[in-house]
Amino acid sequence: MDNKPKISVVIPVYNVEKYLRACLDSIVDQTMWEIQIVCVNDSSPDNSRAVLQEYADKDSRIVIIDKSNGGLSSARNAAYPLIRGKYTLFVDSDDWIEIDTCEKTYKKSEETGASMTVFFHQDEGNRDTSAMYRQITPDDKITKEEKLSILNFPTAWSKLWRTDFLLDNKLYFPEGFCYEDNLVNWQAVTLADKISVVPKRFYHYRCNPDAITQTTGEHSMHLIPIYNKIGEFLLESGYYAAYRDKFISMKLENWYWHYCQLSEYLKPRYKAMLREHFNMDDRRFCNDSSELLNKSVREFFLLMIDGGHIGTLKYQIGTQLGTLKYQTGEVIKLPERLLRRWVIKPIKKWLRAA
Repeated sequence: MDNKPKISVVIPVYNVEKYLRACLDSIVDQTMWEIQIVCVNDSSPDNSRAVLQEYADKDSRIVIIDKSNGGLSSARNAAYPLIRGKYTLFVDSDDWIEIDTCEKTYKKSEETGASMTVFFHQDEGNRDTSAMYRQITPDDKITKEEKLSILNFPTAWSKLWRTDFLLDNKLYFPEGFCYEDNLVNWQAVTLADKISVVPKRFYHYRCNPDAITQTTGEHSMHLIPIYNKIGEFLLESGYYAAYRDKFISMKLENWYWHYCQLSEYLKPRYKAMLREHFNMDDRRFCNDSSELLNKSVREFFLLMIDGGHIGTLKYQIGTQLGTLKYQTGEVIKLPERLLRRWVIKPIKKWLRAA
């Protein structure tokens, strides 16, 4: 192998003994030989470490990192200092890839000079993803409008990343959170000069029942701070105004969908967090951009925040008085006491008398 491999494949490993061999076989058998395989053992409690050593003894391209348990983001980030390839490919250890994945995506990346090359996946849980992928045309994405469709596919493993693009922009995964791919994807899509597409299903996604993403526990609440981090990034980088509509619609729809999936005992806590983080610009969007937002989502947030139809009316009046400076995120608060005394209370009194 050359001193500098063409692609570094990063595999976070935790408690996947029964799936790991299939994953590793699909990588060591790639039609492209010039790859580095970085396996990060995140203190897996099963025999995954022994499986890694078994493969490393036979293939010198495999590098094993042992670290204390820190989760998926921590494991991916731990691989960064060892990455030597011109490109980086993330593969989850319970999934597998087609044997020509590296060769075909590398060729496309070299031809286009793209910051990242997007490809498709096959959901092994029999979920049909055809409709999803019809959103993505195979041409290169350069303008904001062209790149919007890529935001719908946040997974790190559905892309071949140019390594210098990852490192120069400090695209590290936020540790201690689930749904970490969402932040990195938003950062990458907005920062990328060009995104190329290979419209083939190279990646096989396994619906592992033991994976945390297949459950609806407290980790579902992580989506709230993750989207807050995305919003902070967009404001700080100056992209907020350009991507505002897409950002808020995706944020509210994802927050709502995860709320609907929660068990009943967790919903009050989740709803309390939503009330805390639903901001004035979100309110404006619900009120003014109904054509961009699912009706159920819009009604859920307005009723949840404002407490019913009276509250919704209060909000609609209030938005005419409030001003939001989008570029800085600064909010000028509404004259709440005045509004409540001279507008809301008289309306309530009138309705009760009606």
